[in-house]
Amino acid sequence: MSKRCIECEHAKSGLGENSAEFHVWYEGHISSCAINRVGSSCAMEQEAALKLWQRSEDSGFRYTTLLSDGDAKTYQYLNIKEVYGPEIKIKIEDCINHVSKRLGTSLRKAVKEWWARGVSLGGKSRGSLKEETIKKLSQYYQNAIHWNKGDVEAMKTAIYATLFHSISTDQKPQHFKCPTGKDSWCFFQAALARGEVPGPHVKTPLKETHLAKIMPIYQILASNELLQRCIRCVTQNANESLHSIIWGKMFKRNVSDTASSNYCCL
Repeated sequence: MSKRCIECEHAKSGLGENSAEFHVWYEGHISSCAINRVGSSCAMEQEAALKLWQRSEDSGFRYTTLLSDGDAKTYQYLNIKEVYGPEIKIKIEDCINHVSKRLGTSLRKAVKEWWARGVSLGGKSRGSLKEETIKKLSQYYQNAIHWNKGDVEAMKTAIYATLFHSISTDQKPQHFKCPTGKDSWCFFQAALARGEVPGPHVKTPLKETHLAKIMPIYQILASNELLQRCIRCVTQNANESLHSIIWGKMFKRNVSDTASSNYCCL
């Protein structure tokens, strides 16, 4: 599906969109014009998905799950259309790469919003929500999901463990949610399991005073509803790589014949 035709653009530029020559040319071109969709890109994506879902049964299978990047409009549209009938509901899962990016986005937004209120969460001081810390917390969050594949409650516990681990100090260690045992990723719990005195908290990246301000973000991103959609820990990487290879055979900025475009969209 396309809202753009390069041949039309070239003709408009060379002949003039309102010229008689262009209208004569267009009459002969209209049957092969690449434009087959008018409307928003979002609506076009929904219609393209609907076509894919509808023709799947011709090949003897059904798409039962949609892997989302966070935009649920296509998922909702497919269920409204009842592609496979009213009794079969399409499920949605979230790409864990996109989900993990939401934490970083939300934390950066929180820094700006609190700054507008006269409260500094960011900056270069120790324990502030600097960019390095935000990236580290985002990676912790993704690991918590990935390492606990298939278990929502374990994911939730691990997510909060990374948060409290990050605000722990020598005076107030908060590793009660961190995994125990000698092989624990938590240095504090690992030391206790070995019968040793835990080392100092030299890498505490976050001030405890920031906890109340960012806890609502964690509560949203550790909700059962969201984590249930991440239960299989799948990503869109494989699909994006395949698309990259396919479209690499096409030159989007050059005129391409309809047959080639259809091949890439199969």
